[in-house]
Amino acid sequence: MVNIQKITREASEICVPCCDVMRYSGCRNSTDEKLINLADECLAELKEKITLCAVYSETDITFECDTADFGFIQTESNSLRTFLGGSSKAYIFAATLGIGADMLINRYSTLSPAKAVIMDGCATAAIECWCDYLCKEVFKVPACERFSAGYGDLPLAIQPHLLSHLQASVNIGLSMTDSFLLTPTKSVTAIVKKKD
Repeated sequence: MVNIQKITREASEICVPCCDVMRYSGCRNSTDEKLINLADECLAELKEKITLCAVYSETDITFECDTADFGFIQTESNSLRTFLGGSSKAYIFAATLGIGADMLINRYSTLSPAKAVIMDGCATAAIECWCDYLCKEVFKVPACERFSAGYGDLPLAIQPHLLSHLQASVNIGLSMTDSFLLTPTKSVTAIVKKKD
């Protein structure tokens, strides 16, 4: 039986740097005071509406040539083999901000397209920070050491299998469309190598 762990945190527990918000909003290196104030305003509003949730499980991923065997699915990926360094114990996780972020972005896309862009940047920065938090605080690896479907040659087609394995729909309300887009949109699935 799969041992699935669920994690929730308050939005106040993650630090979302303004520079990340600006970068994801397409305003890298901007020093415009009005834009920075808008980013601060959007981030404060976003943090009142999001719910940080994640689920994960530990699994063995073994390789036969470039075929990765997760135990519940097999797929070819030289990129994943390189990332994991061959056969390995790994964590598979799914993380989301919940539906609140999508609702805010959709709301402002009608009321204020400029604010919608900044809100989207805030939400993208927030999910990245949530994943970084999980890597550092839960899996005890550097923030950059995670690998997602769609990276390198790891196909997006494994996404539904990861979600099913984690029972993500039931556990954190995370599902996906027929074109492999996660919903809520500010969500991530990833693989993390377990450190010895």
